[in-house]
Amino acid sequence: MKATKNVQHSIEAFGIMKVSMSGIRVERIQDRVVPAVPFPHKHDFYQLMLVTHGTGTHQIDFTKHKITNHQLFIIKPGQVHSWKLSKGIKGYIIEFTRESLQIELFGETDIFNQLQFLPDRLLIKNISFQKTFLTMVEIMFNEFQNKSDYHDVCLRNYLSGILVQLIRECSTYKIVHKKTVSSLEYFRQLVETHFRDQHRVEFYAKKLNTSPRALSMQVSRAYGKAPRMLIQERFILEAKRYLAFSGLSISEIGYELGFQDANYFSRFFRLHEKISPGVFRERLKIKEGTASGD
Repeated sequence: MKATKNVQHSIEAFGIMKVSMSGIRVERIQDRVVPAVPFPHKHDFYQLMLVTHGTGTHQIDFTKHKITNHQLFIIKPGQVHSWKLSKGIKGYIIEFTRESLQIELFGETDIFNQLQFLPDRLLIKNISFQKTFLTMVEIMFNEFQNKSDYHDVCLRNYLSGILVQLIRECSTYKIVHKKTVSSLEYFRQLVETHFRDQHRVEFYAKKLNTSPRALSMQVSRAYGKAPRMLIQERFILEAKRYLAFSGLSISEIGYELGFQDANYFSRFFRLHEKISPGVFRERLKIKEGTASGD
């Protein structure tokens, strides 16, 4: 397998039809069997992939999911993903950004904070929810295609309803106090911005105007992991993305991630993954080669 650098795409880059002013795109999966952009890639927007019928695989970062009927994939900004879809697959893809919704309509509730807590894949077992969800998505698809008067308002309203229904339905979603959710989301944003150069919990606690102990308790309750572990996991995830999807050398990857000495980077990676960066990359090549021969 030749390592290829993952590609960042904005919502405007997909397909030949321009997105509406609402920044919401709705397309049929069967029109995207042949990828519109190179795989693997990541984007700066959210993507809901509803599969009503069909098979295939969908890899999100380093987890490969088997596609079956009545599945919903929730891809968040920054996640690297790729898929292989059967020709008979059916369903819809909805793409949107934080700016797509008028958040002030929700009062104190920021729905995107809660969206971050949902899993990457959800099997929709509730028949009533299947029908309701699919009906709402089909209305959105028709609105996006027809571009009738006020279609952008309609898209926003139905997207809002879909996200609310999704959060309610998701059995793994745990209700967290809104103030705590906001703090956790801000913590996640800070980690996303500073994980390369800030590894101490004290830095994040100071930014959040709280104590390291209080932050540790909040994060541990929500995620079951200490903040230090989440910071390190984010760092390792980025290292894996570079090793898997870029042609950079190990020393170049270490430099990109803030290490001036490639040996320090290799030691850090080995400490957390129990293998060296080079072995990790070679195993991916072997795995990809085996998959290609099926």
